[in-house]
Amino acid sequence: MTTSTSAHGSPCPRDAADHPRTACAVRVSEPGDLISAVPALLGFHPHRSLVAICLTGTSVGAVMRHDLRLGEAALMRVVLEQFTAVAVREGADRILIVMVDDRLPDRPEARHLERHAEIVTAFGDLLEQSGIGIAATHLAARIEAGAPWTDLSGAVGGRLPDPTASRVALAQVLGGRAIRASREELEAVLAPVPAAEQERIAVLIDDARERESCGEMMARNAADPTSVDRQGLERVLARIAQTASGENAAPEEYAELVLALESPRVRDALLALSIGEHADAAEQLWIALSRALPDPERAEPLALLGFSAYVRGDGPMAGVALYEALAADPCHRLANLLDDALQSGIRPDVLRELADVGHETATELGVRLPPTGDLSPGGV
Repeated sequence: MTTSTSAHGSPCPRDAADHPRTACAVRVSEPGDLISAVPALLGFHPHRSLVAICLTGTSVGAVMRHDLRLGEAALMRVVLEQFTAVAVREGADRILIVMVDDRLPDRPEARHLERHAEIVTAFGDLLEQSGIGIAATHLAARIEAGAPWTDLSGAVGGRLPDPTASRVALAQVLGGRAIRASREELEAVLAPVPAAEQERIAVLIDDARERESCGEMMARNAADPTSVDRQGLERVLARIAQTASGENAAPEEYAELVLALESPRVRDALLALSIGEHADAAEQLWIALSRALPDPERAEPLALLGFSAYVRGDGPMAGVALYEALAADPCHRLANLLDDALQSGIRPDVLRELADVGHETATELGVRLPPTGDLSPGGV
């Protein structure tokens, strides 16, 4: 079977699936090889997971994952309905199922797999209504070299090859895609700084807002309605350039950046940075801000991080970032928009139009955002 690492889509961003950065055809012909490729397809090693891989002909489409909740039929029914909707949208003709469950014995028998089989049966019934079949179901307690795998009957199986040596993993790494040891490792990237530091920044934000509301600022804004947004955008771009050179922002600067990001026009313009050579530096700033800022202010950089990760193909990071953004501000419009798109399995290339809108917004503010080049004030 030839698989493409351009897998995409996830109906469950909090249990994210994959939007790899590059497309590269790889040949996978053995079940063990396929199971070992799952961490590379997802971007992390799954734990107690239901993984559904859309197949169209000999190509892989959406790769979807959700926590495997045995005994929670109502919840899993919703998940399976979402998976089916994505499969239909993909035009898939078959679904390949991989279940990772450390509760399984090394040599499971059919009696150990009854609840797993119930999920597969329910999934098969939903898929059949749309003319989609199940190609196969494979199970493993863990995905690591030498770990046993089996089919749903418990009668067919083998030992897994090294996941780090799989062709899909190699293709992902060459494409610049990290494969994390667990989803918890991914979540740790956005772990907040100590509460005392957040409280200090919260005070600085309040002080900055008070300064912004003074009569001089209001008069200047009335004379040139775009001046505040233009200066805010230039401030963020300058900080991204400094981040790229290894300079960290001071807490006082974080407060100023918060005010800039709260402007919808500044935020929309910054969406353009998700495509191009400045994306990595911008993401590093979004991560730093999301860790340092209190709620609800951290929702802004988290939404920008979610968008950037989404369009470059990192579904797991997008899912975690958007989950955190909505936890910080449940009414955040951009985060809700992206969350809905990710849950619906919308392809990343569809959302790239928002990056084009970002360029247009920056132009309206009098700032040029070239796809490549210097991000310093003299280069914008």
